[in-house]
Amino acid sequence: MFATIKRYDIIERNIKSDQKKVMRLKNAVDKIALYCWRAAKLCLMLGLIELPQFALSLPKLLLKYVNGPIVYILTWMIFIGGYVAVTFILFTYLQRRHPERKIIWRPKGKEINTIIIGFIVLMAAKIIIGSFMTQQTANDAAIEKLFKISVNTSFMMVFMTAIAAPVVEELVFRGFLMDYFFTDQPIFAILLSGLIFGSIHASTNFISWLMYVVMGIILAATYNKEKNLAANISLHFLNNLLPSIVFLLSSLHQLLK
Repeated sequence: MFATIKRYDIIERNIKSDQKKVMRLKNAVDKIALYCWRAAKLCLMLGLIELPQFALSLPKLLLKYVNGPIVYILTWMIFIGGYVAVTFILFTYLQRRHPERKIIWRPKGKEINTIIIGFIVLMAAKIIIGSFMTQQTANDAAIEKLFKISVNTSFMMVFMTAIAAPVVEELVFRGFLMDYFFTDQPIFAILLSGLIFGSIHASTNFISWLMYVVMGIILAATYNKEKNLAANISLHFLNNLLPSIVFLLSSLHQLLK
């Protein structure tokens, strides 16, 4: 009798052990499926923020059928409208998911200090890494080439690089990515954000790729500290503003002479 009871105890323990293994496996599968779904969403958002850039090629296309200022008016309407629509979609999604997060911003001294420090660190990182580069990054070369297409395109590029890009990129790479992946492991979230940010910017060599990765990590660390997208957008804006002005002045000098 005691042997029978002991045997049933062993069977019961084995069943419980098997149930735990099944639950662990199920949880692992669910977690993988969840991360795959989130990765698919991230890819969708990355595609979404690229869409308005197609407006840059519209003048050349439209001038085949229409002449006059209407071409540039339509181009600007589509260009700005595209970025407004993308920003609205991303903003609405993030605001519903995290209503407590600050996107519309009233600056405070502490946050302004973080932006200033972040900007200094960004500039220092770009100078240090840039000292190892022998040529312009592929991303900067592509941007400079677009600046030199026409005066109209030059101003569109200023809007895109200095205003639109900081907004949509921070909404995706910090607002979405860092709140979806490794939420309880901020170091991994910061590294992932930096790696993906660096990888979507055109790079022809390791040094130029590293520069954008480090920039992404600094921006991600800023967001992890403040949890304030508006502060991040401001920092990103400052980082992009000076190169945009330099490219604009250089292109206007060549186009108007």
